[in-house]
Amino acid sequence: MIAARLSILFLFTSMGIDAAHTEQGWTAAGTKNGVTLTFRDDPQLNAREVRAVAELPHAAGQITPVVCDFTQALDPDTREARVLSGELGGRYEIYLRYASRYMVVSARDVVLDIRPEANGCTWSEVAGRVPPQSGAVRMPLLRGSWTVEPIDASRSRVTYQIAVRPGGHIPGWMV
Repeated sequence: MIAARLSILFLFTSMGIDAAHTEQGWTAAGTKNGVTLTFRDDPQLNAREVRAVAELPHAAGQITPVVCDFTQALDPDTREARVLSGELGGRYEIYLRYASRYMVVSARDVVLDIRPEANGCTWSEVAGRVPPQSGAVRMPLLRGSWTVEPIDASRSRVTYQIAVRPGGHIPGWMV
């Protein structure tokens, strides 16, 4: 499980950038260390969606439980992860609080509804479930998914897709 978790963390940290157009409205942002990054602007969400795709040397059954368990701190900036309802492996709601990476940016928090899917999970923000904590800015949009497709018994194609509006006064170009 540790190797699977490290490989998933690799997805977050190894994305390259260069521009070319791809089909279905997605723009290629590059490939680095086996991770292909694309993006598109979604006018309905008023946000940019980002997608990362990689092949990992682990069976899908090892990866899915790791990436769909939001109680585990895959993001090193996670300071609190508290399940509010439901249970892991099924549908559940979780409160997440993230520390700021930058001194001039406030901490963020969000409540997510995590839904298992046949080959991964999806999530979206839940408005009004709990009030924002003192010192944190509530994220008005955090939606995404993990899709884990088996290639063979020991390899999988993993797709991470996310759209976020962090709230506060962070300019869109910085997000």
